[in-house]
Amino acid sequence: MIKRLVLLAILAVVGEARAYEQATHAAITEAAYVLSDLGIGGTATIPPLVRTLGLDGFAPLGDGRRYFEFIGSPAGLAPFERATQQYEQGILRSLDVVPGADPLLTWLMYGAIREDDNASEDPATPQDVAPGVRRPLNHFFDPYFNRPLTAPALLLIDSDVHKNPDWAIGARDSFLDPNTPESPRRNSFSVFDAREAMFRALTLMTSNGSEFIDLSAGLDQARRQQARQAYWATAFRALGDVLHLNQDMAQPQHTRNEPHSGALCPSAHICLTGHTSVYEKYLNARAIPQAKFFVGAPFNAFVATVAVPLPFDPYPIPAFTKLTDYWSTAPGVQSATGKGLADYSNRGFFTAGNNLGSTDYPMPSSRPSDYAIRTIAPVRWDGNPTIDQTPSYVYFGTVSDTFTQASASNVPLTSYGLWDQFLVSSAHPAAYTLNRVHYDAMAKLLLPRAAAYSAGLVNFFFRGRLDISLPDEGAYAVTDHSTDAGFTVLRAKITNLTAPFVDSTGTPQAQRMSDGQFFAVVRYHQDRKYAKSLDSVVGVAPCNEPLAVVGQDPAGSTECRDGIERIIVSHPLYGMSLDSGEQKLAEFDFRDSPIPLDMTDVVLQIVYRGELGQEADAVAVGTVDVTEPAYFMYQNASDYIHLGEHVYTRGQIDGDPDLLAQVQPTFCVDRQQSPPHLRLQCLNPFELDLIVSFGDLANPIAKVIGLPNRRFIRFAYLGDADESTGTPVAKKRVRPIRIEARRHAADEKALLDQDGTCLPHDPFDIGPRRSQLVADSPNHYIYHLGSFGRLRGVNGWYNVACVVDGDASTPGTPDDRKDVMTSLTPLTEEVVPYPTTIMPDYL
Repeated sequence: MIKRLVLLAILAVVGEARAYEQATHAAITEAAYVLSDLGIGGTATIPPLVRTLGLDGFAPLGDGRRYFEFIGSPAGLAPFERATQQYEQGILRSLDVVPGADPLLTWLMYGAIREDDNASEDPATPQDVAPGVRRPLNHFFDPYFNRPLTAPALLLIDSDVHKNPDWAIGARDSFLDPNTPESPRRNSFSVFDAREAMFRALTLMTSNGSEFIDLSAGLDQARRQQARQAYWATAFRALGDVLHLNQDMAQPQHTRNEPHSGALCPSAHICLTGHTSVYEKYLNARAIPQAKFFVGAPFNAFVATVAVPLPFDPYPIPAFTKLTDYWSTAPGVQSATGKGLADYSNRGFFTAGNNLGSTDYPMPSSRPSDYAIRTIAPVRWDGNPTIDQTPSYVYFGTVSDTFTQASASNVPLTSYGLWDQFLVSSAHPAAYTLNRVHYDAMAKLLLPRAAAYSAGLVNFFFRGRLDISLPDEGAYAVTDHSTDAGFTVLRAKITNLTAPFVDSTGTPQAQRMSDGQFFAVVRYHQDRKYAKSLDSVVGVAPCNEPLAVVGQDPAGSTECRDGIERIIVSHPLYGMSLDSGEQKLAEFDFRDSPIPLDMTDVVLQIVYRGELGQEADAVAVGTVDVTEPAYFMYQNASDYIHLGEHVYTRGQIDGDPDLLAQVQPTFCVDRQQSPPHLRLQCLNPFELDLIVSFGDLANPIAKVIGLPNRRFIRFAYLGDADESTGTPVAKKRVRPIRIEARRHAADEKALLDQDGTCLPHDPFDIGPRRSQLVADSPNHYIYHLGSFGRLRGVNGWYNVACVVDGDASTPGTPDDRKDVMTSLTPLTEEVVPYPTTIMPDYL
């Protein structure tokens, strides 16, 4: 019977062992989100980090319901699909947060709420995890003794209670071995789980320790997209759980080994498992807000109060280089000078069970002489004076902050007198108690730090930043369109832009990427109208109007564009490391799964998984908006001759004395005949040798030898579509292209003209091809759509024609070639791209 009573007591500890109530955690998380790089102060623009993660698209986290729980199995982590519930949605609404309005914030708040899942709750909270797991028992961490919760007879209900940071990170001992995940891992929503979910969301791949495995096998495109979205939701849900756990360190009862379940209370003043936490109930009432709140055993009373907003005054955001530093930078007796959140709350504040006079902890001091003691007339929690004016003696002290090297003075830390904690009775023996005055002072100091440390954890988790830029050759990928085979190699310059974080002494520590793998990921929507001829493609009627392409629903499909986003992932790139600030050229292999040409909404991401600073298995990503496949077409139109501002066929000139009079050099006109005629050796069609480059013509990106008259080359490439990943609205970037065109096996250059720009003397600019839905604010999207041009009946993104220079005009003199040249012959080789040699680096 005694054993059964003890077991009931421990079950009660489970039921009420949590720290801040769920609404309070949600409110702290919302404040942290706004402070973090994800929120940058709650502005209406999209933060650079969100664009870097590639989460600025439409519904990046899916329908707001699906996520996964990773459960260990002999084969590794198995994802089980879960769904959000009305429980957490209701808490968001109580805080005037619309679920899903900001998906990233929503899922962080969901995690912060659901970390307190507990079947023993009254009423029970939702349960995702396997029955029997008692999550709140793992929410304690005493930094001074470096221990988890050590409540009496705890082993009867759980033989393996974790320290809070171990539970949060997912390691058996996060201070001594933070990079080794616990196996099997009991917590399904740890840092390790958030990292794994993020990697899967980016690549739909996972590692079995020796190779990377494709998770998309057997899934259709719609389910692949849903899986990626659900993995992103999982990453933020798990990160929200981690934030909750760190926020618990701002509740001193959780850093001073003090259960507060309010169970097994033999008298009105004694509970064997600790009094219900009045502090938590009170702050939850302020968060919602409520004019009164209920306090459980032993009090079992409703308390009327003044519901004022929770305080989130500005506080510096920590940027520690180790995850555990956000909990404690010096576990053990050294925590007295530690800079972690647990260090601060453990040494700075009294609790109901460890008040002044307790000998368990050296700080705060238990010597009354260390405090300024003032006589205060008692005031009820609702602000009204008490009838009985028996005084209360309030002890004011100093709370030191070793992180900012500043101290808060004149802080009411405890009271002594005949009044109880609710200031409703003076009929008790004199004792030290905490009431609303102390809890308000605690909240004013602890909540801003809880939000700032949570923001710091968010920034740390997403600290890995990669910048992506074009290689010197001027294109990420190139392919000859005569084959229609897609892109097999993608080349990019990658820079490690991860900012330094600091160690516990404040010394910056560079974040080097080493011993990992890089992946190139191309995200896109399928162009449902694409044809190799380019007679139909997004950008050509009827798909040359934004509404026709996107329709009313950005997630829906039209006859032009598939609403499902797809990804193509390269082979992993091994053996490349990047120091902080270092840039290297990387080549990614897509030969087994070429990047297709039927793409719209193309985004390039480079994903890194491996060592980053002191983390052995971090995930970093960079994102850039690249062009949709852009088609450069060059036609040999030497069957036409430029004279003045017009082009003519040889036959038109030969029979017209006025035109013959314009021909230069004059030798080309035989005036000994009557009427005059063109000499046979002049102004004839010819074959062309071409070299094309976005940079140095000595290193051409494409070339062709002997391009016949009335034939054309067309190659596709991927370039930059925006100025940088940080601009709210992508700014179009033009690429100068250089061409050298010569008569085949001769030294005579041809006249090249396009929009008044001359070649080969000067480069001309090609604007990026864009067919993309772009978010210019969190809730507003614009569809950028470029239209194709047509020359001689053939479509291309940028079209150049070479005609014969018949009057020695300065190259670039405008003419009417676009309007008067006849179409190439349909259904013949003339309308088929001529084979082009692409630079070997892209093959």
